[in-house]
Amino acid sequence: MDDPHKDTPFQKLEREPLWDRAHSQLRDALLSGRFEPGSGLTLRFLAKTFGTSITPVRDAVSRLVAQGVLRQGSRSSAIVPEISEEELSHLTIIRCELEGRAALEAAKKAEPNEVQHLESLYQVMEDAVANRDFQAYLDAHRRFHFDIYHIAAIPPLSDMIENLWLRCGPLLSLVTPEYVKLLKRKNYHAVVLNAIREGKGDDANQAIVADIEQAAQYLVELMDEEGRIRRPTKAWTSWE
Repeated sequence: MDDPHKDTPFQKLEREPLWDRAHSQLRDALLSGRFEPGSGLTLRFLAKTFGTSITPVRDAVSRLVAQGVLRQGSRSSAIVPEISEEELSHLTIIRCELEGRAALEAAKKAEPNEVQHLESLYQVMEDAVANRDFQAYLDAHRRFHFDIYHIAAIPPLSDMIENLWLRCGPLLSLVTPEYVKLLKRKNYHAVVLNAIREGKGDDANQAIVADIEQAAQYLVELMDEEGRIRRPTKAWTSWE
């Protein structure tokens, strides 16, 4: 029997939908800490930034609101939610379990070329510190972590981690260069990289967990009397 659809004029859609591209860019911005907690994001601003119309931006924002990543603002805006100490504690507990396990799996599976790629990203972070380029540091930091989780090769685990990072990502904008260079008691990125290089899953797990817990403790120390996390007074220019 002939296929009744074989002569239809339709062709496969090759171009990624605009709303999907807008969602991807907005997601990456949130993951990299480009918007602080409490920031208002107008659809007009986002559309201008992405070089598109408001409609795909509205669709992307609606999707993130439905995920609980953004909060609905006025009719033409959304708000990056602030996180309470209790919420931060809950997110930290879950992140430690999921990301620690992903690092453990990555250490067992990493190929030499994947380790080399992580080493290059680690060097980008170190160079960004030396050059006082904090946004470059945050971008490389996100890629470093997510490439580790990608090596774990457990897609549902990676999806859950990304959802948590979308909620925590804006807090990265408050992790100052002083914390990165001076306040960190130990460079856990170097520790986890070495653990993955040597195939030591438990060590990789512990290093990721310690990194997450140390950052969470720092953020708790930034909370004001009303329980809101606030940017410290020190700035990048004082970083020596």
